Amino acid sequence: MKTAYFDCIAGASGDMILGALVDAGLPLETLKARLDALHLVDFDLRARRVAKNAFTATKVDVIVVDNVPERRLGDIIRVVTESDLDPKIKEKATVIFRKIGAAEAGIHGTSLDEVHLHELGGVDTIVDVVGALVGLDALGIERVVVSPIPLGRGFIKGAHGQIPLPAPATVALLKGVPIVGSPLQAETVTPTGAALLSSLANDFGPIPPMELDAIGYGAGNRDFAIPNVIRLLIGESLERAAGPHAHTHGDHSHDHAHGHSDAHAHAHPHAPHDETHGHEDETEAAHEHHHSHEDSGHAHAHPHGHDHVIEAAPTVQHRHERSADDPEPHHSHEHGGHHTHSCMDVAQLKVLETNIDDLNPETYDHVMDALFDAGALDVFFAPIQMKKNRPATLVRVLCKPGDVTAMTTILFRETSTLGIREQTVERHTLPRTIEHVDTPYGTVHVKVAQLGQGEVKSSPEHDDCRKLAEAHSVPLRVVYQAAQEAARQQFGG
Repeated sequence: MKTAYFDCIAGASGDMILGALVDAGLPLETLKARLDALHLVDFDLRARRVAKNAFTATKVDVIVVDNVPERRLGDIIRVVTESDLDPKIKEKATVIFRKIGAAEAGIHGTSLDEVHLHELGGVDTIVDVVGALVGLDALGIERVVVSPIPLGRGFIKGAHGQIPLPAPATVALLKGVPIVGSPLQAETVTPTGAALLSSLANDFGPIPPMELDAIGYGAGNRDFAIPNVIRLLIGESLERAAGPHAHTHGDHSHDHAHGHSDAHAHAHPHAPHDETHGHEDETEAAHEHHHSHEDSGHAHAHPHGHDHVIEAAPTVQHRHERSADDPEPHHSHEHGGHHTHSCMDVAQLKVLETNIDDLNPETYDHVMDALFDAGALDVFFAPIQMKKNRPATLVRVLCKPGDVTAMTTILFRETSTLGIREQTVERHTLPRTIEHVDTPYGTVHVKVAQLGQGEVKSSPEHDDCRKLAEAHSVPLRVVYQAAQEAARQQFGG
């Protein structure tokens, strides 16, 4: 029996599940072709490789142009029933959407016919649910097992204001499912992720015996101290066909004769490391990455502080950001958050700063290099005036949460400071890739950023332009302009 095991390392969301399926071998074109049966014309799918704490994973973005702010349950079911989907997919999708509708109706004290699905009523939610079903079907999955599901805490913004995490809809959809607390102050599981896993799972617990065939990692939007991914293991079961202990959950029938005293509360196999499970950047309110890139054999080292996209992504239109892990930056259909169409990625980072008025200025260059070498994303110094009218320098460092200790160690060791302030910030970035263009002076690497709806902007690498200008004895601006023109012709914008 072909079995799929969803290992919720950092939680789960609809787009993370799609990413895991594609990463495990589901061709994106197959997924798109199967979804064409919905007859929805206001979405597209984009898949790209990203890095999550040294893990390479697939990020699937549902690119949406949807002017419908909310839908009733009947509207969504009509999309499914009037589609050309396989009857068994229609049936499963209808069950899942009814489950979502019942959860929302219970929370808001209304009927199934009247409940308005805000974040969960978008095209992206429909695509995530149906996409997961057709993806599993295309891969020939016969049985689904899911690890205990980690739930983060905190608050997100939704259509009705601030929503406590886990989102009420998520909690309602996980009744009867093994859950564990996550130290993450973020939405680790979106309602869509909860609805899918609770409905698809035939069982919950540790990895079942199987002969492993494929592995997939689906990425969320945000970056955390742990990899913000869901892992999918696919293989041929080594267990005898569902015996007396096989119990199914969610909407599946239970046929258990437990001789194992309800031993269903299994400990999460991935006890969170130090921070919180950053999952879905889909916080029902949002979604997140970065990448490494091989430029046609052009090896290039970039100056300090560049976040590189791991793989080039095709032209983008609108990417709805969502995630619990990155709370779907506010277009997450699945996150208890509220949707906004954006092509930006949102990552939670740390800002460290200190005021110094007694350090030899010659030292700052060394401090900056040490911070960048240790992984700082950005470092800057600014002149300030302190007490007693003393001129001083503000040192500010932007870094990932997991690098705080390294940064503070350098600042205490290399400067005269006795105290460092720390803040948590969210950085909005455009998806970008590092490409290269040919100019009359040589090859120049170019950052190409996606603005959405096919728009891009590009920026030549300064160091490349400077070296070529020096080599050809021409002004720097001449090489820079040549690179800009080549980028416009090659990438647009």
